[in-house]
Amino acid sequence: MQARITAVFLWLGERVRDFFMWPTNLVRDFPVRVGRLLMTLIRAVDGLLFVLPEFLDAVRHRETGRWLRRKIGHFFDWLHQLLTQLFDLFGMPELAEFLIHLTTKTTALTGDEVAMISSVLGPQAMRYGDVRVVEGGLFDLIFKLNGHLAFATWHSINLPRTGRHTRQDLPIVIHELTHVYQYERVGSRYLGEAIYMLIKTKRDCYNYGGRRGLVEAYAVGYHYAHYNREQQAMISQDYYTLRARGSDVTAYEPFIAQLRSGAL
Repeated sequence: MQARITAVFLWLGERVRDFFMWPTNLVRDFPVRVGRLLMTLIRAVDGLLFVLPEFLDAVRHRETGRWLRRKIGHFFDWLHQLLTQLFDLFGMPELAEFLIHLTTKTTALTGDEVAMISSVLGPQAMRYGDVRVVEGGLFDLIFKLNGHLAFATWHSINLPRTGRHTRQDLPIVIHELTHVYQYERVGSRYLGEAIYMLIKTKRDCYNYGGRRGLVEAYAVGYHYAHYNREQQAMISQDYYTLRARGSDVTAYEPFIAQLRSGAL
């Protein structure tokens, strides 16, 4: 009985904490979120200024169709960024997490987990105290439907209680926390970009070529930012796994350095 009462109070404490994260982050992150939005609007102005010269150049080189397809792709990428940045600006990630957490169990990262991710991303990589591990509740049904695959939503890493992707699977924790890192660096757009690649390429969106692929990519000037969001998280995951085994991680180190610098 006492354990149940304690669990209820812990749950209530977490919900109060979730509720106050909205005004806290709305104020704390407002300058960064406004900055991202302004850069996206400037990108639109820049595109409009050059659209006519680019069109005329495409006509001259008989590449109008290719130019139009590229411009349509750029427009939808821009629109996605605009919508997600407006979503962030009004603190919607925090409100969404508050509602989601009402039906789940959430806990903070342990000291060991923070030390583990710090060894990959760096000790100041993210606001570790804001991160929550989400398990149970409504998500038990979600994990039955998605094959018990972990996923990250903003400051939450959502982990099944059974299967391969549980909290005890440390490489998976690294993978999902890399998505949280992406969120803190670029905003909610990371989520749409990850989902888009998953739909477009199926499971192949995780494939970055392994150690050999990184060596070849680095030789031709490829950067961590060139990889899609799932490949980025997979590089972090494999780096941790190989290093824990005592394997050679030399091929990973330049990309991990770029990751730690925030070049996403």
